[in-house]
Amino acid sequence: MKIMNRKNKFKPKIFIPGVSHDSIKEFFISNFTFISQFIGSILLLFVAGIVIIFTQWTFVSKRDDNFSVGSPAPETYRVIFEIRHDDKNASDFLRSVVSSSIVGVTVRDVSAQSRLRRRLAILGDNTSLASQNINLPEGLVNAITRLEPEYRTQLLNFALQVGTAVIERMSKSNEPLNDSTLATSILWEEINKLSLSSEQANLIYQVLVRLGNLNFRVDDKLTDLSRRYAADDVPAIGRKLEPGDVIVQRGEIITESIASLLRTQGYIEDAFPATQLVILILFVLVLPLWFDIFSRGSGERYPTRVCVVYVIIIAWVFENLAEHSGIHGAGVLAAVTAAYLCISDYFGFCTALAATSSGVLLISGQSFGDLFLLEMLAVMASTIGFYFLRNLESRTQVTRRSFAMAFILTVSRMILRWYHGPALTQDSFRLFIPLGEFWQQAGLFFIFEALATHIVLITLPFIEEYLGALSVLTLREISHPSNPLLRDLQRHAPGTYQHSLTIATLIEAVGIEMGLDVNLLRAGAYYHDIGKLRRPQFFVENQGGGFNAHDEMSPMLSAITIISHVKDGLELAWEAKLPKRIRDFIAEHHGTTNTRYFYNKAVSLGENVDWSDFCYPGPKPQSRETALLMIVDSVEAAVRAANIRDVQGENSGNIKAFSAIEKIVNQVVTSKINEGQFDEVHFTQKDLTLVKKTLINVLMSMYHTRKVKKIEKKNI
Repeated sequence: MKIMNRKNKFKPKIFIPGVSHDSIKEFFISNFTFISQFIGSILLLFVAGIVIIFTQWTFVSKRDDNFSVGSPAPETYRVIFEIRHDDKNASDFLRSVVSSSIVGVTVRDVSAQSRLRRRLAILGDNTSLASQNINLPEGLVNAITRLEPEYRTQLLNFALQVGTAVIERMSKSNEPLNDSTLATSILWEEINKLSLSSEQANLIYQVLVRLGNLNFRVDDKLTDLSRRYAADDVPAIGRKLEPGDVIVQRGEIITESIASLLRTQGYIEDAFPATQLVILILFVLVLPLWFDIFSRGSGERYPTRVCVVYVIIIAWVFENLAEHSGIHGAGVLAAVTAAYLCISDYFGFCTALAATSSGVLLISGQSFGDLFLLEMLAVMASTIGFYFLRNLESRTQVTRRSFAMAFILTVSRMILRWYHGPALTQDSFRLFIPLGEFWQQAGLFFIFEALATHIVLITLPFIEEYLGALSVLTLREISHPSNPLLRDLQRHAPGTYQHSLTIATLIEAVGIEMGLDVNLLRAGAYYHDIGKLRRPQFFVENQGGGFNAHDEMSPMLSAITIISHVKDGLELAWEAKLPKRIRDFIAEHHGTTNTRYFYNKAVSLGENVDWSDFCYPGPKPQSRETALLMIVDSVEAAVRAANIRDVQGENSGNIKAFSAIEKIVNQVVTSKINEGQFDEVHFTQKDLTLVKKTLINVLMSMYHTRKVKKIEKKNI
């Protein structure tokens, strides 16, 4: 038995060196089956998604009234529901104004005096003047070089004296550093302090001016950085758009910012739906992980991947069809109904929610309003189905409840549409929805949901076998006493029929405690011994305490007769077209156990027999449900053979009966574990303890005795 290890019938068995050829063959077959089921289901889902996306793009996104970035607006687009957004154009304009107000950033040059001295020294040296570039006009350089050396040296010294004084005064000034008027004024004040001719003064002025403002300069990098910082400090200008406000007039060019507003309002863009394609790829990649996580350790009915993919495709197809028909938000109820009919409650809710939500993502595009409201409808449909589609008894009941769910969803959609405005539509804006159109949309929504749901109900019985699913309705139908096989069993093998009813009572009680699918357990219990219908007289429960045919038969022949009821049951089930899941109960409820009584009888007669000749063909139980049936079937037979009622009747009878039943249950469970019958099943010690406890309590109530006080005559 596997303890604390999840059973997964889709995972291949591990190859161990040294096993037989048959084991190697089984290994490759199981691997091939796993890979084909896994890849096939994922590929089917991906192809369906691609078809949905391209259909959406071809028939919805390529219409003439859809907008495109860089093209004129085909119509006047207005706000559908209130929205706040940042006005990018106004914000950019304000930031450009603030940035342009910064003319330049002036910095102080600490090396101004040394550079001035070096340049004036170059002017005084005729030999190095030609090889230096001091950026002076040629005429000014010629005028200086023609001067006498002594006179030129004196003039340049005056220029150095004046330039140094100007630099020092500018450094101490509190006036703007780039004020050219102030610099000129200071320069002439310093020149006038010297007793110079006008010609000398003008020459010194020209030299110092041409050499530039050596104390201060404009830093281009700091200027650009300051402009950027100033622009970044300007907050974005927010705007509130009310329903009816114009987003863009017809004929105006649609910019990216305008297109962003149109997307949030639900208007359709004439562009390839790349976002939906990415969503599809991510969903297909995550689905196997999601499937594994939610089914890990689950005691509920475990669906096949094909069944999950079927529910998802149902959601995508009907939601997309509703979108093309203009009935926005419809199509979710069909997938929800399929999920709860084919899958147990908890996993059914997860599957329904994943299917409907992913369908919304594939059809809603970039519209956050549509996405939110349609997702709300998907969640509501999945939640309503959880309460409405449980404990179903017939298809008529499903029909009534499907109409009720469609009505609730319709009312919910009307309330959402009234509260948020016409956000569920993607048509041109209409400020006030006419009352007639409002009810017309509600009626179309109700009809579409009801019709889509009944399409699923009609087609499901024909394909559920291929899906590996078994709907609640099918289980209810085949479990009804009017079923031809059960009628024949009741008529021709009444003992086996009563035994099956007893097993159904026991296994339902245990199944409720373990959270298993009671409908499946009941149906499996009814049909597990259906093969005894071929030769009912060879089974003790149908003999009524009379002649036992096995008394005159050899042990080997008796064992073959008993074991053959599994093969006969599978043939009858196949002829009656019972689902595979029910046939599993017939094949696995004995596993590979031994008909120990006939084996021991053969050994006692001195016959040379092999243990395997007296074993059932199997396979061992492959699910918790069939393993539970094996336990219940064996316990019921052992308790019946022990005549529990014989130990009751006295005051201590109940205590003895409890001890006897407890001992039988423990022995049966232990023997099945020791024989390895639960090797393929996920059973924990906690599960087995719960099984034993429940069986003991139910058996005690079934084999109770009545203690009636004797009537004593009263002497008068």
